[in-house]
Amino acid sequence: MDRIARLVDDAIGTVFPSAQVVVVDQGRELFAHAAGTTLDQPFDLASLTKPLCTAALVLRRLHAGALTLRDRPRPESTIEQLLSHSAGVPAVLPLGDPLHPSAEMRRACIERARTVPLDYEPGTRSVYSDLGFILLGDAVERAGTPLDRAFSDEVARGASIAFGPNVAAAPTEGPTGVVHDDNCRAMQGVAGHAGLFGDGRAVSTLVRAWVDAWHGDDTVLPPALVRRAWERAGVPGSTWGLGWDHPAEARSSAGTLWPRTGVGHLAFTGCSVWIDPPRRRWVVLLSNRVHPTRANERIRQLRPLLHDAVVDALTMRAS
Repeated sequence: MDRIARLVDDAIGTVFPSAQVVVVDQGRELFAHAAGTTLDQPFDLASLTKPLCTAALVLRRLHAGALTLRDRPRPESTIEQLLSHSAGVPAVLPLGDPLHPSAEMRRACIERARTVPLDYEPGTRSVYSDLGFILLGDAVERAGTPLDRAFSDEVARGASIAFGPNVAAAPTEGPTGVVHDDNCRAMQGVAGHAGLFGDGRAVSTLVRAWVDAWHGDDTVLPPALVRRAWERAGVPGSTWGLGWDHPAEARSSAGTLWPRTGVGHLAFTGCSVWIDPPRRRWVVLLSNRVHPTRANERIRQLRPLLHDAVVDALTMRAS
């Protein structure tokens, strides 16, 4: 695992100010490393909120019968289409004022996501959308429980991961401990697309629940629905499943060696998760590459190198 550590250590100051990496294989943590920080510092997880919180809670409500994949959070678009980023909803728009968050502003952001004109006919293609997951977060809440409390009680279950603010978190572009995403800030820090803070091992704990469920263990997630979520959704030209992505056949942040049947998700702040379900293998990378500015995109080069290094190291270890 020395090459993995060197890749992360050498990236400090050029790719990001700080990072954590956790590598799990056959369900066992084999490597945990922090550079520029400690292993217990929280990071702004940004869009990892989508699969780890919102998709998880949607699956639980599908299993309980409180939601169905055919339900329509807006007249033209179903839960299933929102999960697979094929609902026609725009990718991102400024929905509210991040400097003046309030309960009223939060409701206004959701209503705008529900009524903004579609960009394309639902189901015809896939465009990654924050707005779609804002609507999914609202669908969870309409089924009975505020999003942050539902996540804490049903999914996190004591893991050190929660909606912010979190003053101990690694800095991003704005005030330390305040969520980086503008729409999430306008929504008082709790939204279906962003808002979670946590450390690498806490993220790994949540990933373990998904992997265990995929293998048939009924943990906090229903196994049959996890298997469905981790299949490709069948949208033309899309790699998306339900709430999770798959590596592209050509260039992917998962690298060249990660199986194309794997699943994962990226986050704008510099975090990512890639999972190889049959091997009970996953890599959690947390970073604050947006500090001091989002202009630094060198993480695009680092991510595939890191995941290739992980596969190389685990292949050598098994030989």
